[in-house]
Amino acid sequence: MSKIFFNEFEKKLKSIRIEAFVIYKGNTRIFEYLKNKKAAEKPSKVYSITKSIVSLLIGILVDKGLIKNIHEPIQNYFPEIVESNDLQKKEITLFHLLTMTSGLQAGNFQGSKNWVTFILEQPIKYKPGSTFQYHSGDSHLLSAIIQKISGIPSASFAEKYLFRPLGINKYSWLKDPQGIHGGGFSISLNLEDMVKIGLLLLNEGRFHSNQLISSNWLHQATRPYKEVETASVGTYGYGYQLWTYENTNSSSPIEYYYANGMFGQYIFIVPKLNIMAVAKSHLQNDLQSAPRLFFEELIGSWQDG
Repeated sequence: MSKIFFNEFEKKLKSIRIEAFVIYKGNTRIFEYLKNKKAAEKPSKVYSITKSIVSLLIGILVDKGLIKNIHEPIQNYFPEIVESNDLQKKEITLFHLLTMTSGLQAGNFQGSKNWVTFILEQPIKYKPGSTFQYHSGDSHLLSAIIQKISGIPSASFAEKYLFRPLGINKYSWLKDPQGIHGGGFSISLNLEDMVKIGLLLLNEGRFHSNQLISSNWLHQATRPYKEVETASVGTYGYGYQLWTYENTNSSSPIEYYYANGMFGQYIFIVPKLNIMAVAKSHLQNDLQSAPRLFFEELIGSWQDG
């Protein structure tokens, strides 16, 4: 990748409110743009990247044998469903929560006194497994399940098996009124901690010499189970709380996956090119997807160049 490409890329980043953007080839940082030092050091909300971290924690529970089958019904963890007369709710599985296909109607649970109860009380809108419906309710139920299985709060479990081994210690993670850590949008991280998660993903669950999560889980988690949107250039899909993309309109198709949070927070992984990138931003409305579009252009140029 030539300096010219990177210079042009930096001009684009400066043209809008992108705080930081770094790119790695393998474990080597090959590009860095920081609006200022504070952008790199200060933890800030990563919004829905929280969902992807929760998926990693579920994977660790699977690796440890504490979850035997992701196709088990979630009524095993929620007596509210066992007592319900709604037979379709009894069909909802962990897999459906991971892939955003629970079928539960999305409701504004943040204003409720008990988030889990509110989410579980929502009516079934679609048959479980049939329809992708992006909402944080499914993710919050996953966090509640992590706490129920591990016997400790999700953040404590993350600290023991993910954050501490990665050297992440400046994070914060907000809780619901019952003390369950928000599964959908509640974690704050700084740039370097996002990079550590990105490198863990790029290296198929390894960080330095430690295998923190199995490559088997990551291969499952990064497959598109539902096609979400087909554009003229490619197809967006959804794995286990991670987005996927395949550019089908090219002689050498680009496949990558990514964690994405509101206002332009991204962790991109391009396995074929051994590339990882992280963006932190404060972008509004249509501009929120700008880091992704810029990155797609860049890797397209990389392949063609």
